[in-house]
Amino acid sequence: MKEVLDTRFLITHFFSSQPHVLESARAKLRDLRRTGNGVLPTLVLTEFFDQVCRRAGSREAAEKCEALIVSGLSIQALTSEIALAGGRIRCNNRDVPIADCIIAATAMQLGGRVVTDDPHFSKLKSLRTTWI
Repeated sequence: MKEVLDTRFLITHFFSSQPHVLESARAKLRDLRRTGNGVLPTLVLTEFFDQVCRRAGSREAAEKCEALIVSGLSIQALTSEIALAGGRIRCNNRDVPIADCIIAATAMQLGGRVVTDDPHFSKLKSLRTTWI
C-alpha cells in the first residue's frame, strides 16, 4: 500500500528530540524506501522546505530536500485531478487546511494512506492514516 508522507512526519524524522520517536521515524522511512511504497507530494516538499528554513536556514532546507528527492521515494506532482479532489475535500471540510486536503486527495487517488499524526486528517472520514 502506498504511504503518502505528510510534512509532520518529515519534521519528526529530522528533528524529533525524543530518541525513540526519532528512531521509529527513521525506521519507517527506511522501510518505505526499501519497499517502494513511500510517496512524497511536491506540496509537502514546499511545506518542509519552509519549516526547515525557519528552524535551520535555507542551506539546510535545500540539503534535506535534495536528500529526500534522491532518496528513492516516489515524487508525486500536484496534478489537476489531485487539485480538484483537494478542492472538493476542502469544500466539505472548511476547518481542514487546504494543504492537508491536497495531501489527503493524493493518498486517496493512489489508494493509499497518509503518514501523519496531524489531527486534521482524522476529520476526513474516507481517508486512512498511519503513524510511526
